[in-house]
Amino acid sequence: MKNRLLYTIAAFLFVTIFFTVGFIYQFSHGAKIGIATLKNIVIDRALCLSIPISIAYFAIHSVVITQKNKWVLAIMILLILGTLNAVLGYFFLFHIVLVGLLDNPFVD
Repeated sequence: MKNRLLYTIAAFLFVTIFFTVGFIYQFSHGAKIGIATLKNIVIDRALCLSIPISIAYFAIHSVVITQKNKWVLAIMILLILGTLNAVLGYFFLFHIVLVGLLDNPFVD
């Protein structure tokens, strides 16, 4: 259990950093990036996307360790990934797009 939690925390940090760097790379285009900008991007965008991914990673890792039947394992992983896809689609549509249209995170 302790290893699963450590791996989940590592996955959470990796995904948060990945989304932050990706967001800055995609949308900054020469804008000045300060500490306040990084805080806005990490809190407003990266955390909202990395929390469901980390929970799904923990669930999939737990299922892989405990489940021996391959068909049940495959169905459970597909259900978890389908749910994750729906949750991230919701976050993308209603949080990233709407907040992105109303708020510029590159303004300190």
